[in-house]
Amino acid sequence: MMMRLNILIVSSLLFLIIGLSYSKPLSKDYGVSPEEIEFYKGEKFNCLRSNKQVPISQVNDDYCDCPDGTDEPGTSACSNGHFYCINKGHKGQFIASSFVNDGVCDCCDGSDEYSSMMKCKNTCNELGKEMREKQLQDQEKYAQGLKKKAEMIKDAIEVMESKTASLEKLRKEIEPINQEIKELEVLKENKDKEKQQELDKIKEKEEEFKAKTTLETTNEEKQQQDIPDNDVVKEIEKELKENEEKEQLTSEVYDEILKGIEQLEKEIQTKRDSLRDKQNEIQKIEEMLKMDFGKNNVFLALYGKCFDLKTKEYTYTLCPFDRANQGGTSLGKFEKWENDYENMLFTNGQQCWGGPKRSIKVSLECGSENEAYDVQEPGKCEYTIKLKTPASCDEEHLKVLLLENDHSF
Repeated sequence: MMMRLNILIVSSLLFLIIGLSYSKPLSKDYGVSPEEIEFYKGEKFNCLRSNKQVPISQVNDDYCDCPDGTDEPGTSACSNGHFYCINKGHKGQFIASSFVNDGVCDCCDGSDEYSSMMKCKNTCNELGKEMREKQLQDQEKYAQGLKKKAEMIKDAIEVMESKTASLEKLRKEIEPINQEIKELEVLKENKDKEKQQELDKIKEKEEEFKAKTTLETTNEEKQQQDIPDNDVVKEIEKELKENEEKEQLTSEVYDEILKGIEQLEKEIQTKRDSLRDKQNEIQKIEEMLKMDFGKNNVFLALYGKCFDLKTKEYTYTLCPFDRANQGGTSLGKFEKWENDYENMLFTNGQQCWGGPKRSIKVSLECGSENEAYDVQEPGKCEYTIKLKTPASCDEEHLKVLLLENDHSF
């Protein structure tokens, strides 16, 4: 601003020095945009944004008559006026009237410096070429985005049909598994009864064996003194044989029953695991099918995906329809769509020290690839982030881009 002021002072001094005291009369529509040029015809001029009428001769006479400044579109007389640069070959634009004849070239065609000492080079064709190249690149990316969007819609149809079919199939598989579990549990109950019966038998035999052993021990004690040394070995062998018989009583049948119970328990657990997995899958599919994925389910392509954005301080992770994080800090869970699928709102994140719970608003825009960028914190612990995605491309907007390119020459 200081540079512009210095140039203006120097230009004014030069005008005084060389005695340049006249200027070429301006046409009444100089500095007027094509959309408003019809209002600058006739004998009278109605101020465009105020209830005042002046003679057409007072338009562009370097004196401000209209409160809204619209009678001086081509001069700097009105502080609130605007000058329109035609910029043929590039793009027309409005500048503040105070920039007219201030010694600085603001319009690429130089039309704002018609009375100053500044000679402006017309750079509109060069700038226009760059702009049109950029527009063509944008149009190409947008067209690529639309093509991928069509593929997303096609994939979404297939996924939804597949998930619906899987859900129906899984639901049909639940009852047979429940029935198999019940049958296995009945078998296990029977085995448990057999186990108890066998335990009772073993206990009974052990009691008999114990009584027999006690009687024999008593007799042996009485005869112990009469047993020759060479018969000791035979007595030991007899005891070992009796102990072996006792072990056999508690092992063969009983062990077989235990093995059967163990096998049934494994089969039951396997069936229960299978049942739990199928129930979890059913729940996931049902939750997915309830989601709002936009028109033609185009945003289904973002479901189950996450996008990272690395900054100097953090790595931000955005998982549409699920969660958002700033490193290990939660920025919220997905709550809802806003503005007709233009924004996703994530709320109820980690509590901010001395502030609200963290939240983040995602602005979706057209892009040829899925990409998160430009994270900001406009309010305390209230974040924004942008997400490019083909799903947000719109055919009508492409038409607007093409139209802008056509009108930029």
